Amino acid sequence: MMRRAALLALDLGTTSIKALLVDPESGAPLAFARRPAGATSMTSDGGVEGDQRHWWAATTDAISAVMRVATTEGPIEIRAITAVGHGPSLFPMRSSGEPTGPIIFWRDRRAVADEVALAGTLGRSGWLLAELPKARWYVRERAREAASAEWLLSTWDAAALRLSGVAVASFWDPARAITAHERNSLRHMGVDGRALPPEVRPGTMIGTLLPRVAEELGLPAGVPIVSGVNDGLAAVIGGGIVRPGLAIDVGGTAGGVGIAAAPEEASRIAAAVNGALWSGPAPTPFAPLAILGGAFAGTGRILEWTLETLLAQDLAAQPAQRATLFEAAAALPLRADALLARPADVEVWSRRAHASVQEAFVGTAGHESPMHLVRAAIEAGALAVASLLNTARDAGLPIDEVRLSGPATGASGGPLSGAVNAPDALPQLRADLFDLPVVVTRITEASAAGAAAIAGMGSGDYATLHEAVSALVVPARRFEPVGGATRQAAAALVTRAHATASLRADSRTNEPRSLAPRT
Repeated sequence: MMRRAALLALDLGTTSIKALLVDPESGAPLAFARRPAGATSMTSDGGVEGDQRHWWAATTDAISAVMRVATTEGPIEIRAITAVGHGPSLFPMRSSGEPTGPIIFWRDRRAVADEVALAGTLGRSGWLLAELPKARWYVRERAREAASAEWLLSTWDAAALRLSGVAVASFWDPARAITAHERNSLRHMGVDGRALPPEVRPGTMIGTLLPRVAEELGLPAGVPIVSGVNDGLAAVIGGGIVRPGLAIDVGGTAGGVGIAAAPEEASRIAAAVNGALWSGPAPTPFAPLAILGGAFAGTGRILEWTLETLLAQDLAAQPAQRATLFEAAAALPLRADALLARPADVEVWSRRAHASVQEAFVGTAGHESPMHLVRAAIEAGALAVASLLNTARDAGLPIDEVRLSGPATGASGGPLSGAVNAPDALPQLRADLFDLPVVVTRITEASAAGAAAIAGMGSGDYATLHEAVSALVVPARRFEPVGGATRQAAAALVTRAHATASLRADSRTNEPRSLAPRT
């Protein structure tokens, strides 16, 4: 029987692992699976850690799931595998790919002083420091544990090492590259070569699938392993953000927005909005574009927490109950109540396992129906994105369309909605709040689609990312803003801005805020 070609894309998220198989010729998805990535643990000093064994088990399970689905119609020939993922997160590993310590997640704040020190030495900050601050902290504070690590890698590079046995540092931005002089300086500062593997560009074939790993995954040995990138840039690719005016709204545990613009315009806007948006180069070869980006610590986590709290007593019935709650919440009009979820902060929301609804929402009387609480949580993420888009537009940035990705936006179903497809009312909510057309593409997980595009470049199926995007990114559903709803949305944004400013002022003064209903 003739084998069908496929590209295997892995999207390693904070709370879930996604595997996607696509047909490189048609760009059509063949199978998709999502698995929980495992719980995170938090420490009183700002640490956020996870178990690498759970991460790999979830990856293995997701791959097995897509292969079971895809092979029901005949054998599959995997042309290449690429992983993308969250960051800057740190994975201590042996050369074999086995873990030697926990995942140090991107939201771990114990390396703040190391960020400052390395920024002074390298003359760069933020994302351009990548995992180096966490590596410095880990080697110093966990010296005995760190001694057994042969590599200290990013999420996507850790996956590549596990699959191929080859350690690399894969990224597009030349400003992230480390010179020989800087490497020497870093060694003197406690960052050794384990955190500085050879640098490659995403889309590079770095090796092939190891026989022992192939047996574990149920795949043939020798499949090309292609270097990946962080999930934010992967979403820009997988959302098809290839011209000025296009934007991507990524709904996950942590949300974010990316907007394409000309480089000079992006620099001007970033300066005008005083840090609310950052500017970085678009993935090559989308040049000469730049991406204006903004991240949210926990827009998706608000919705996760609300559902987990409401359904905690009946885990077996969760999928059906989630679907019912989503349908009921989606049917409500915008701002159907006075509820407002507290500002999105993933660390705060992750720690609220035992918090009450009154602590999580402003304006609650303590007896709101579950559907109203879910609706308020859904609106919280959408309002956060709308506020950021408006900030860019008020500064003069033209935006004409927003692409949606992930369950929290309503682009796809899954664990949040408990259904295969989320209600259309959720993308429509975003169109009304943004006062912009929103588009859901054929592959509703943009980061996974971006990983497939990169895999296709490495396999030779696509000559450029533009060619890959043309094949993979196909608009499937379009939602236009409704006039009356957009006026109501504008009022909701004003309410949110006032409430958020008030909550932040209260937190600075450390004064408790009354959560009684407003009159």
